[in-house]
Amino acid sequence: MTSEILLDAARQVVERTVGLRLDPAQRYRLDYWLHHTAAQRGVADSQLVEEIAAEGPALQAVLDELTVQETSFFRDPAQFAAFRRDVVPTLRSPLTIWSAGCAGGHEPYSIAMVLAESGIASWRVVASDISSRALRQAQSARYEERHLAGIGEEERSRYLRRAGAEWEVVPELREKVTVFRHNLIRDPAPRQAAGAEVVFCRNVLIYFDRADVLAALARIATTMDPGGWVFLGYSESLWQVSERFHLVRLGSAFAYRQPEATLPDPSAGLPPELDRRTQGRAASSGQPGALGENAPAAGRGGRARGAAISRDADGSRLAVPPAAKLGSATAAEPVPMPAPASAAFDAGSDAIPTIAGLLAEGEAGLQAGDAAAAVSALRKVVYLDPDHAIAHFQLGLAFEMMGDQGQARRALSAARAALGRSSAAAEAALEGYQIAELVRLIDHRLTRTPEP
Repeated sequence: MTSEILLDAARQVVERTVGLRLDPAQRYRLDYWLHHTAAQRGVADSQLVEEIAAEGPALQAVLDELTVQETSFFRDPAQFAAFRRDVVPTLRSPLTIWSAGCAGGHEPYSIAMVLAESGIASWRVVASDISSRALRQAQSARYEERHLAGIGEEERSRYLRRAGAEWEVVPELREKVTVFRHNLIRDPAPRQAAGAEVVFCRNVLIYFDRADVLAALARIATTMDPGGWVFLGYSESLWQVSERFHLVRLGSAFAYRQPEATLPDPSAGLPPELDRRTQGRAASSGQPGALGENAPAAGRGGRARGAAISRDADGSRLAVPPAAKLGSATAAEPVPMPAPASAAFDAGSDAIPTIAGLLAEGEAGLQAGDAAAAVSALRKVVYLDPDHAIAHFQLGLAFEMMGDQGQARRALSAARAALGRSSAAAEAALEGYQIAELVRLIDHRLTRTPEP
């Protein structure tokens, strides 16, 4: 195979040009590609590395090889449900949505299907990626049967049609999606996405180091509408990374917004339950004093007129609704703190914690940046179910937040081992994500976490 010196030289070029930090699987693919491509062309490995270093066609071929990803329509159903339910109703015509890192086009066409049913008069989706192979797939809008997982029968009959052995997106929807090449790390802000009210950038940032993540976030922030929304991927968190965006809970999913978009609208005044002057009047008159069923509608770009507030049974204020109620939440909430410990208990019991409740509490702690709360809840999950790979993985993330690299590595290794013993439960919990992707993500983090 290719010498370590040549392999490192090629790796460094890839990292410098697109910010991609290679995990062991990608490094193996790079090694394989260099060796076999050189053999097919009848040239030395060193010549290919020189072409890559010159940022010629060989570099693009390598990027195509390294950035191939499994994806599907409506990937992460909870996010798309939140997008459809909580975000789309706040958007106005004309509308632009940017799919940054669009891969083969499943994501932008899924977005387009939602918008086609939204009633918004004028809208478009712009989709970018670094891989020319992915862009060709997205531009063709043709997919094999096996790539249609996640799309319902209604969407299939309405937005897809047969094209020989494949399916293709109907022209009426395809013409609403513009595909272009863009490097989030090196290229200037794309004019095609200027003013985008929503940005989907999922499962992209996890492969960048901190400096490149900050560069990508800066590019997104300066491109999008300041009052817009950003959706990141599973296990991507900006906690302790950037203050450019604040986490917002949308039912059982999460999104990010720039700080000014999560502040109450000054023109609306204080919400009744936050205005001490109105609390007494509300109580005496029988009028509801908490936002929720009577919450004001969001304005342009989804700017909430006062943050939605949840209250516990005793009336005390909670910044995050209990995990058991996440699926029923309809208002967007900034998330400054984790769910209360009571979320871990079954609704009909005051004493017996449930795995689902503990897992929800751990996830809330992770999203809110409370690593200690997340560790406390997730440790209980893995005690109750030692084969719960997702809980082990999230426990590893929580220990990373705390800076305990030894514990993080042990938890990530336990997640890897649990997947080897039983992957069926993890696959069901991932809701559209591939087990292979989770394995790859764990391996990637293990390479960045030093052994104790």
